[in-house]
Amino acid sequence: MSSTTNRFRHESLQDCQSIINYLTALKDGFESGALLFSTDGRNLVLKPEGLINLHVEAKRKGEEIKLSLKMRWNEKKGSEDPEDQPLLIEPIKAS
Repeated sequence: MSSTTNRFRHESLQDCQSIINYLTALKDGFESGALLFSTDGRNLVLKPEGLINLHVEAKRKGEEIKLSLKMRWNEKKGSEDPEDQPLLIEPIKAS
């Protein structure tokens, strides 16, 4: 049986191709205007609109790497001011 909640959380080990697939699904969802998160019969639909607060954190501690992407928005369009400083994320060829 399917249930809908206001909170969704999932953690698992994934390979790089799976991460690419999830990021592509996020991109497609932002373009279409709706994202469905689902696991174990739990579902959460989000409808991003207006200005979205983006928080990016990347750090390295020895051999452990952490990359965190957080997005936050209000259901009322235009309720936040955009950040003045641009963000650059670009791929580089691995050596």
